[in-house]
Amino acid sequence: MLFERTKLIRFHHCDPAGIVFYPQYLILCNEIVEDWFEYGIGVGFGPLHTELRRGVPMRRLEADFTAPGRIGEELVFTLQVLQIGRTSLQIEIIARQGDTVCFTARQVLVWADLKGPRAIEIDDEWRARFSRYLMR
Repeated sequence: MLFERTKLIRFHHCDPAGIVFYPQYLILCNEIVEDWFEYGIGVGFGPLHTELRRGVPMRRLEADFTAPGRIGEELVFTLQVLQIGRTSLQIEIIARQGDTVCFTARQVLVWADLKGPRAIEIDDEWRARFSRYLMR
């Protein structure tokens, strides 16, 4: 299953040419991960961090910028899980404008205990939640 969200490209996302300034894609990716936790996984970042004391810091990031996203466009972002390891998961986020892929990111997120902070094993409950979005 894919998690999907549409994001309007606003002025603050863009450089003077009116195209998405590349660091803004990383901010948008973080928003997608937060949305995924809230609406897909069922636990928002607030409770995840403050009550459960868990987090998903990024260990690795690969990004491809393949077409410009422009001010006023709506980009459709999809997120899927590529792999679930013992203490981390690899996700892929793709931003499209229509049929055109504008941006692709592959990230490794660490399942972390914020009391440490340190990586911890993904237990069966969380593995099941993440697995619903596993690419098959």
